[in-house]
Amino acid sequence: MKAAVVREPKAPAVLEDRPVPEPKSGEVLIRVHACGVCHSDLMVQQGLFPFAKYPRVPGHEVAGVVEKVGPGVTWPQVGDRAGMPWLFSSCGHCKLCVQGDEVMCPFAEVTGVTKDGGYQEYMIAPAAYVAPIPDALDFAEAAPLMCAGLTVFNGLRNARFQPGQKVAIIGLGGLGHLGVLYAKAMGGRVAVISSSPDKEAEARGLGAEHFINTKAKKAADALKEWDGGADIILATAPSSEAATDAFPGLAPDGTLVVLGVGPGNITVSPMDLLGGRRHLMGSPSGSRKDIRATLDFSAHHRVLPHITKFSLEEAGKALELMHAGKLSGRAVLMLR
Repeated sequence: MKAAVVREPKAPAVLEDRPVPEPKSGEVLIRVHACGVCHSDLMVQQGLFPFAKYPRVPGHEVAGVVEKVGPGVTWPQVGDRAGMPWLFSSCGHCKLCVQGDEVMCPFAEVTGVTKDGGYQEYMIAPAAYVAPIPDALDFAEAAPLMCAGLTVFNGLRNARFQPGQKVAIIGLGGLGHLGVLYAKAMGGRVAVISSSPDKEAEARGLGAEHFINTKAKKAADALKEWDGGADIILATAPSSEAATDAFPGLAPDGTLVVLGVGPGNITVSPMDLLGGRRHLMGSPSGSRKDIRATLDFSAHHRVLPHITKFSLEEAGKALELMHAGKLSGRAVLMLR
């Protein structure tokens, strides 16, 4: 089989011929149909994860079909549509695991970072951590939902979103456009914050009622004029400066949710925190219960990513375009 491999930090993704792996006890073999290209894959390639292990096959937005099951596996079955998200496995017995928050388990393994992911024709996955893909989603649509969709959807839920609330999205890239779609589908009002004025038409086309061009006006000032401020701000762009600038634009009891990791620090005024009882929080991708909720909601409400398709042979090209900021929506490697 063919696999795109990052052999060491800062090395390009290169194609290798590898034998098809055999699933062991408790494992399944997934025949990969599509794999999304995430910013975290770029971080693996650039050596920015201190816990990554090399050589590594990236990819944690995996969608495919179960090809074979190992001893003792009763679910999923051969032929089932299955995906793998960021969370590859966890210890299963710590406090976080038993309360359903295994994505924060200190012993968690990460798909495409500490374990080989979906930039290959076949991959091994622990049966207990596979996500069933609804029939209403095709593989190319489902793949980016395994991380980008999950991260945004779960971020809104962790911020305790309620229908009718105002949600501001920082950035309109691979995460940001899904943020608009999910917030609208969940019954929210949406504003987009961007330093690119040419994004306004796209933002409004996705359903945003308000567009804030930060080159023309400070984000916080514009948000305060939006009926008193945003109830939730989703910081999807990897810019600590943008999150810092937007935070004072929260309404009282509002929450800024950090979803995109960038350099530098987010700084907030104690008066902004105390005076409005505002919140600053991070939200990682999600656990098994969260990916199932994301996929079911997406299938029912037809919340689908905007994608650009590449072949497995073009994995390096997709990463280069992402690094250069030249990708729109989500890139997806098609293997079938």
